[in-house]
Amino acid sequence: MERTLACFDFDGTMIRGDSITAYLRLARRRGFVSPLGMAGTGLHTGAYFLGLENGDQVKTHALRFLSRLSQRDRRKLDEDFVRQDLIPRLYPSALAQWKKHQADGCVMLLVSASTDNYMRLIADYLRADGLLCTHVKKDGTVEGNCKGEEKPRRIRSWLSERGIRADWAASFAYGDSKSDLPMLRLTGHPVQVNPKKKLRRAAPEMDAVTWDEPR
Repeated sequence: MERTLACFDFDGTMIRGDSITAYLRLARRRGFVSPLGMAGTGLHTGAYFLGLENGDQVKTHALRFLSRLSQRDRRKLDEDFVRQDLIPRLYPSALAQWKKHQADGCVMLLVSASTDNYMRLIADYLRADGLLCTHVKKDGTVEGNCKGEEKPRRIRSWLSERGIRADWAASFAYGDSKSDLPMLRLTGHPVQVNPKKKLRRAAPEMDAVTWDEPR
């Protein structure tokens, strides 16, 4: 039997902005990242936008501080970040739409370029069937940036490993940026959430919605 999927991007789709930036701010407040380290991350981010570095390299630089933390400190940082920052920032409409698809029996997939050290906790909170995201090693090295064409590749691989056949025409996908287009175009019901201009210009025919932040 074919299954209906509901695939959700996270940053910019279920919350506003980039979660790793907020994660680094919390790490800075706790003294895990120095001002110089934050400045260095800014430089690497600039290099990324100039096409001089890839996503893995930028995130590796940003998260290298994790190699200096004990397992206990890392776990507490991740748990506090999700509880104090991410869960309160979930768009109410995003959460409602997630729960609706869940109640309808969809296979719920959280598909994100953010890293698994904290995304796994969000996936647990949402009771996602699958989390497809970027992996960070114990030393802070990041590999397999789950972005762009990597998203549909990961989705298909996850389905194949579990012997699940997707009803693509009946399935849903939600994203906010042009890099989400490969995932959005997998499904018969793609939805642009608070879409960035490049996404809107690239696919003006897609449905678009505005989801507001919690008050």
